[in-house]
Amino acid sequence: MQLSLASRDLSKMESTRPSKSALSSKFPGLLITYLVLTEVKLGKGADANVFAAEWNGTVCAAKRLHDILLEDESPVGADKFISNFEAECLTWSKLRHPGVVQFLGVHMDRGSRLPVLVMEKMDTSLRTYLEDHSKEQFPLHQKAFVLRQVTQALAYLHSQNPPLVHHDLSPNNVLLNVVSFVTKVSDFGMSRAINPSVLSRKSSVKGTLAFMAPEALQNPPCYNEKLDVFSFGNVILSTLTHEWPDPGLPNQYRGDQLVALNELERREHCVVKFSAQEKQLFLPIVCQCLENRPDKRPSSLMLVQELRHIESTLPRGSHVDAPIELLQKQLLAKEEECRQRDEVIREKNEALKEKNEALKEKDEALKEKDEALKEKDEALKEKDEALKEKDEDLKEKDIVMTTMQADIQQLRRQNSTTSEQLVAKELESSLQGEEVVREKNATIRAQQAKIQQLRDQLAVSQDVS
Repeated sequence: MQLSLASRDLSKMESTRPSKSALSSKFPGLLITYLVLTEVKLGKGADANVFAAEWNGTVCAAKRLHDILLEDESPVGADKFISNFEAECLTWSKLRHPGVVQFLGVHMDRGSRLPVLVMEKMDTSLRTYLEDHSKEQFPLHQKAFVLRQVTQALAYLHSQNPPLVHHDLSPNNVLLNVVSFVTKVSDFGMSRAINPSVLSRKSSVKGTLAFMAPEALQNPPCYNEKLDVFSFGNVILSTLTHEWPDPGLPNQYRGDQLVALNELERREHCVVKFSAQEKQLFLPIVCQCLENRPDKRPSSLMLVQELRHIESTLPRGSHVDAPIELLQKQLLAKEEECRQRDEVIREKNEALKEKNEALKEKDEALKEKDEALKEKDEALKEKDEALKEKDEDLKEKDIVMTTMQADIQQLRRQNSTTSEQLVAKELESSLQGEEVVREKNATIRAQQAKIQQLRDQLAVSQDVS
């Protein structure tokens, strides 16, 4: 019996679960595959939890509805949550703005019949960052930078035709990256387009109580996009004080009279914690945003202008620049550094080109010298051949000369012998000549003596005569 009842209950539960094919038809063009889900929880809510995931190599966030929602046996039951989830996906998929978390698609998880909303992953929520950091660690210029980005996201939502109201703006749904302080608005599960000409709404407004405007609590609720402006005023309070802006009692005794308090007075416990600079810069805009009457609140576009003005009044310096400006300066510095490096590299390339050209010229010169050397080598080889031939000739000549010298030596020896003989003959002839001369001289002297004798005789004869 119990088994039968359990079977009927299970069968009933299965019949209430929507099929995957039925869900797929509700998200035309939005379905994505190959999503890797993890158990790393990034956030949690009443209807869903957000987990870290990876899609095609991109780290992202996945919003998963609670499976317990499928057990709702009310007349609308799970269909209501699926319908709301579908509306959120369709609304979010149409939004394109730097201040809005990017919607990536819908994934049908095999382990569940409920769809998974896949979106851009941010580092943390504004609420978590405020809880984890002191006012000194989160300086005013960074807060102004974050708040200005929120106003730009609101201005984008409110500029849609028809205007899109977020309905649940709070630090829980303001996400940021902790390095750059890039800020984006998330969670559009309660967002809806409104007809500006019709203020009265059929359905009640769900949201974070501390941030809800008084008109949202009426029955029926009567509101427009100024609902988000009221919530933004509370976001300013929470951001500046690092506390949750829970409103006090709506009435207060002043003497014997019970006086109704306006929304700003109900949050006086936050305002008193403002520094003098915070009061000067932010209190006027907080007062306007928390006006009880929506028509007295500023538009989101006016909020953008006010926050830009507040940013411009904050001191500018290397230690107080807005994070994005600091990143831009760092980027410009890196670009300048890269440009200088590129210039150095270009100069080095030019120098290398010149060196390459010079090397090419040297190579050409070396090639020419090599050719010249080759020619000289050929010439030297030819000369060597010629010298070898000459050496051979000289060797032959040396042999001839040696032979001739030997012959000459022999001839010399022969001539020497002949000369000696000639000299001997000549001496002999000379001796013989001298003998003849002597003989002739003796003959001459004898004849001269005879002649002298005859002269003497003649002279004697003449004297006698």
